[in-house]
Amino acid sequence: MEKKNRIALFIDLDNFVGFCLDDDLPLDIKKEIKKLTEHGDISIRRSFGDIMKLPISEPRKKELREMLQANLIRHEDIPYYNGYKNTSDIRLAIEAMSIAYTHPDINIFAIIANDRDYMPVFSKLKEIGKTIIGIGSTKTTVGELYRSACDIFYYHEDFGKNEYAVKKTDTTVADDENNLIDLLIEKVRFNTENGLKTNQSTIAAAIKSIRAVDFTGFKSFQGFGDLCRLVEKRGMLSITPRHLGDLDPVLSCNSQENETAILSFQGEQQEAQTADSPAGEELKRIYNNFIKIKLSLKTDFPPHSMREKIYQQLDILLAESEPYGGVGLKVASEQVTKALSFEQEDQSSVFKILYSLYRSGCFIVRRTEDNYNPILISNRVAMNYVYMDKKLMESLIKLFKWDSEDIKFDPTRWSEFFIGDTSYSQIAKFAYNYL
Repeated sequence: MEKKNRIALFIDLDNFVGFCLDDDLPLDIKKEIKKLTEHGDISIRRSFGDIMKLPISEPRKKELREMLQANLIRHEDIPYYNGYKNTSDIRLAIEAMSIAYTHPDINIFAIIANDRDYMPVFSKLKEIGKTIIGIGSTKTTVGELYRSACDIFYYHEDFGKNEYAVKKTDTTVADDENNLIDLLIEKVRFNTENGLKTNQSTIAAAIKSIRAVDFTGFKSFQGFGDLCRLVEKRGMLSITPRHLGDLDPVLSCNSQENETAILSFQGEQQEAQTADSPAGEELKRIYNNFIKIKLSLKTDFPPHSMREKIYQQLDILLAESEPYGGVGLKVASEQVTKALSFEQEDQSSVFKILYSLYRSGCFIVRRTEDNYNPILISNRVAMNYVYMDKKLMESLIKLFKWDSEDIKFDPTRWSEFFIGDTSYSQIAKFAYNYL
C-alpha cells in the first residue's frame, strides 16, 4: 500500500488578514484545505497572530476564530505591544523548523503568507528534503522570487472562483461576451451617476448580483480584470488605480478627454513597439505618460529631488508624532504637502507615493478599518531615503509590468526617467524580471 504524504500547515494570520483586506479577498481557507488534501493528509495545522489587534470589527474577529476552528486550525495568539509585529513571524518559523526535526515523517510544509521573510525557512526545509507549498494572495501582488522559492504555489484569489460554473458553448460565447461588456459599461455609468463606488471588486459583485456568471471560460478574456482591460483597450472604459500600488482600481466610462489621452498613449505604445530603437527621451516620455494616466496625476510624476524632500519632511513629521502614537497616512500627505509649500494639486502625488511605500513595507504601521489610511508610526529603515526610493520604483515597475505588456521596457531608460541617471538600471532590470 502506497504511503500517503503528511502535511504541516502554517498560517501567518496577521499577513493573511492583511492581504485579504488589501485585495478584497474572503477571510476563509476552506478551499485551500480541500486543495491540500489532494497532496496528502494534513496532520498539523497551526496559525499565529494577534487577533485582538487586527483592523476588523469584533463580529468579523469572531467569524475569523470560528473559521479557524471549523478548519481544525490550532491558533496561538501572539500579542505585540508596539507597531512591529515580527513576533508571530519568528514564532511560526521556529515552530516549522521544530516540527521538521521532531516529526521527520512530515514531508510537506504548506505556508499561507505573502512575506518574503519566510524564504530562508523555505530554503532550510528544502535542504532537509521537505516539499514547500506556498499560498499567497494574487498573481499581481506575489513576487516571482517568492513564488519560485516554493515547489508548488497557489493563489488565494483562485480559490474564490465559482467552481460550479457552467461551461459555455461556442455558440453562446460571443453573445455572452457582448452582453457582459454592455452590462459592465451600464453598471459603471449607473454607479458613477448615483455617487456609488466604481472600484473593480464592487462592480464585479454588482454584476454577479444581477446575473449569475463566472468570468472565466471566454475566448477574449479570462477573469473580470481581463474583461475590464479588454473594454479599456476598445476605448470605452478607463481603469485608474485609486492610489499607487492599489490592485482594486476604479472604473470609469470615458469622457472625450479621457479617450483622447488613452488613444494618444496607445499610439505611443505602438510607435515604441514598431521602432527598432526608440530614442531615449521618447521612451522616458512614454514611461512618464503611462504613470501620469494610470495614477490620474494632474502633473508629471515627481522628480527625484522632489521625492527626496517628501521623504525628509515625512521623517520630521513621524519623529514629531511618535510620542502621540503616529499619524494617519492621509493627514501625513496633507501636512507634508503644506510644509513643503507644494501646490494643492501635488497632494495626490504625495499621497500615492506614501501609500506605495506603505504597501511596500517601508513603515511600521498600525492598521485601521480604512485600508487606505493606516497609522504610520515610524520608518522601518530609519532615514534611508535611497531604500525608500528604490521600493517606490519597484512598485511602479510592477504596475507597468502588470498593465503594459505591449510596450518595451528598457531598464536603462527607466532609471534615467526615475532617478536622472543610469545608476538604477540593474535594480530596475531585476524588479521587472523577478518581482
